[in-house]
Order: sequence, then structure tokens, then C-alpha cells
Amino acid sequence: MSVYENNIVPIKISHLAEYVAKVKRISKDDALVYIYVNPMYEKLYDERSKWWYLSTEALYKEFETMRNRQKSSIPKEVFEFYTYCLEKYALEHHLSGMRAWVMFKDSGADEYIINNYDLLHTQGTEYVLEDIHHFITKRKK
Repeated sequence: MSVYENNIVPIKISHLAEYVAKVKRISKDDALVYIYVNPMYEKLYDERSKWWYLSTEALYKEFETMRNRQKSSIPKEVFEFYTYCLEKYALEHHLSGMRAWVMFKDSGADEYIINNYDLLHTQGTEYVLEDIHHFITKRKK
């Protein structure tokens, strides 16, 4: 990606955050979270796709499409189990839900829990939380 294009993406993100905040009637900080957690965000820096050429409105539609696709991809019972693990982990480690969520995302623990639902949901809470902690700890090293 050229220096010029590298400088366009942050400006696009700023414009997109303002647009998201307005359309969804949320704060600009919440709009940034909406952007950063969407898989579409990483594509903005993909030189081959050139997503940064889209208008703010078109980019927002792409983010919404990706978000809707992502929402429907996890079955309800798997999502409930994931949320249960996230909240229990946060409580056990004296973390906010948001901090635990960031840890899960950064370490890949979210995907680990979702991908191993069939096995993990049959185990006790204490075992699952220890397993998640071990997974996160190993990923930090």
C-alpha cells in the first residue's frame, strides 16, 4: 500500500465512524468499536481490494453486510455458551465484560470456545474456565 493510500484509510475510518454514529444514533466511540470489531475493518488495508475507494455510505453497507453475515453464523445455543463463559471468566478474574471480551478476541479464545462447543459445554464451569485461562496464557507467551 502506498503512503498516500495508507493515509487515506484513517480518514475513511473517521468519516465512517461519524456516519455510523449518526445512522445508528450512538456515540462516536461506540461507532469506532463497531468498526474495529467488524472483519471488514482489516480489509480496508488490503491493497488488492481497494475498499478505501468506496464512498462512506457504500462502505457502511459493506460493514453492515459483513456484520449481518457474522451474526447469523453462530447458533443461538453456542452463542449463549460463549457469552456464559465470557461473563464467568470476567467475574472470576475481576475484569469488566469488555476487557474479558478484548482478551478473548486478542487471544483467539472466542473462536476456541465456539469451535469446541460440543466438547466444552459438557464440562463443568470450573474446568472450562481453567481451560480458557490456560489457552489465553499460552497465547500471550
